[in-house]
Amino acid sequence: MSLFVPAKPVVIILGMFLAISVFVKPLSAQNVASDCGAPPPVCAWVQNTVGIKTPNMIASGTMIAPHLILTNRHVVEDHALIMVRTTSGDIRRARPVPHDVPVDLVILRLEDAAEKQGIPETLTLDMATGTKQILRVVAFDQGRNQTRAYNPSSYAIFPNLGVNPQARIHSDAKALPGNSGGAVVDEAGKLVGILAAGDGDISEIIPISHLPALLKSSSNEAGMDHAEAFFAQGKAIRDCADLLYDARLVVREPSADLQQTFEAACLAAKNKMLFDQAGQKYGQWWMFAKSEMFLLKSLRLDPNSPNTLMSLAVTYHLNREMEKEKPILARYLDINPQNAQALRLAVQVAGFLKDKAFAERALGLMAVHNPAAVPMAQSYIDSAFAKE
Repeated sequence: MSLFVPAKPVVIILGMFLAISVFVKPLSAQNVASDCGAPPPVCAWVQNTVGIKTPNMIASGTMIAPHLILTNRHVVEDHALIMVRTTSGDIRRARPVPHDVPVDLVILRLEDAAEKQGIPETLTLDMATGTKQILRVVAFDQGRNQTRAYNPSSYAIFPNLGVNPQARIHSDAKALPGNSGGAVVDEAGKLVGILAAGDGDISEIIPISHLPALLKSSSNEAGMDHAEAFFAQGKAIRDCADLLYDARLVVREPSADLQQTFEAACLAAKNKMLFDQAGQKYGQWWMFAKSEMFLLKSLRLDPNSPNTLMSLAVTYHLNREMEKEKPILARYLDINPQNAQALRLAVQVAGFLKDKAFAERALGLMAVHNPAAVPMAQSYIDSAFAKE
């Protein structure tokens, strides 16, 4: 989960990327939660979303077959046994099936499923092209101790997976802690993706188009071939997450041993969310070269990630690398032009670089989205350019 919190969501589309959405129909129309506050096709997913508990966290999972659950790789970590709570309250056990697909997803197989119910290489999928702007997260709510459908999004930015295969969908679909692994569906009830992370304002969603490759790599024959590497990466994910938690107590100057262990684990995790969090932590330690290294790794996976762009802009700002910061801020403002923090940074960068065009752009956006801040920003710009 990112530390970045935008001001308010903005309805935008970056270009018009062609996205292929693969969606699985809900398993059953029986016992649909008809009063979940969403259209009936969305509510149908309430019955097919489960709560997941590991020794380290509570999260969500999405049933894609009567014996198969899809959730995040970072949820499972290296745990061999996962506890699952169904919408009826039943507690069942499931085991992750190893795979070698570079995506933050994993399939869980219910432990008491019949032996013949293995991992199929394909499921019955519907395919569609285009982008759906109204999305909803259906996930396990820790506070209510039940599955629910959250408020709809006002925008969704779909990536070009042909260019950036590990990029994510970014949306303001509402999500809370514990929702990772939940279903993200459109108003017609079509499964668009699986929630990976969210901070209450911007959600990162893994496109469901990764599912065919995941099913193939998770098949009974292939899965065991990947087990050693799969669980080794899972341990690195757990180690990195644990070190991030422990490091919250270290304000500055971490020990050499902590730095070495932290960097090794987070690199081995190969997880975009952990790259972001490691980059943010190094930035808080004023270790800007390491911060930049992790954030650039994340950005190469997902070039239009708002969370990563903002974190990198802050790193450059604190290190007074305004030349590097300007193009990052420019990209961010293309995505979310009303974020107050980004606009403040842009004004400061424009004044520092004596860039009149960038100053005019920042002030113009501020006049639209945060007019109360314009007088002070204009005064700063006037003062900066008066020194020329």
